[in-house]
Amino acid sequence: MLAPMHRSVVHELVRCAYARGLFSCLLAGTALLGCAYPRHTTPLNAAPGIKVPSEQTPGGMYAFRLISAVAPETKMSGLHWDDDGTGPDMFARIYVDDRKVWESPVIENEPRPTWNRVLPHNVIIPRHSDFRLELWDYDTPVSADPIGRIEHRGLPPTAIPDAMARLQLDAGTMVVIMVSAPQPHRGVGLEVEVREDALKVLAVEPYSPAARAGVKKGDHIVGIANERVAHMAEGAKMSELSLAAGRHAKLMITDANGQNEREIQLDGELTWLVL
Repeated sequence: MLAPMHRSVVHELVRCAYARGLFSCLLAGTALLGCAYPRHTTPLNAAPGIKVPSEQTPGGMYAFRLISAVAPETKMSGLHWDDDGTGPDMFARIYVDDRKVWESPVIENEPRPTWNRVLPHNVIIPRHSDFRLELWDYDTPVSADPIGRIEHRGLPPTAIPDAMARLQLDAGTMVVIMVSAPQPHRGVGLEVEVREDALKVLAVEPYSPAARAGVKKGDHIVGIANERVAHMAEGAKMSELSLAAGRHAKLMITDANGQNEREIQLDGELTWLVL
């Protein structure tokens, strides 16, 4: 019969057994969940002042500037906009085919507000779409009173590129806007998951070199400019992908299952971001 073990030895054995069991559980969890791969987005840099031929820009796309608005001093009922007798707390909403694409900041107590603000990204307003601009009086985060609106099939005819357009809304209101050529960015337009032998595509900007070349979510980029991703250093994979559009580089692509490898050619580096 073995002599009883010292209590400290027993505690150490129990601790080691617990640790081994926990490690096994962690390994099992890793096997179930899979490895976590780093995610990266290729950079997009604004290209102000660049002249792009109209035939190379997407149709119906504009840089949109909301300049100002004018509302009556009182509501149609003759009542003041606010209980304290001040003007409306005005903001604008822009819709295309009933989808709200942008909402302006609120300008308080002002029947003639001036925003002079370019929307953060381009807006697509095809000729066959329903364009709508609304002015509202802000009350609370969940409440607002309508001031005026205009609806038109496509942009109103007075909205001529690079010229201020005064749009007459109902209820005696008016808004001033300006549309211009869409503003491009430089970049490939991809979000990817970096793996050892491929870059898995997680998202594609719709108006980007990647999208125009036919890259789709779920594709695997396995080669960039005649070099296999599997042979690249870890830090070089994203830098090579980010530079690929400017270099008009070729990419080797497979489907989500790693099959049907094909070669694509990026057509340039311009991406148009849209709301």
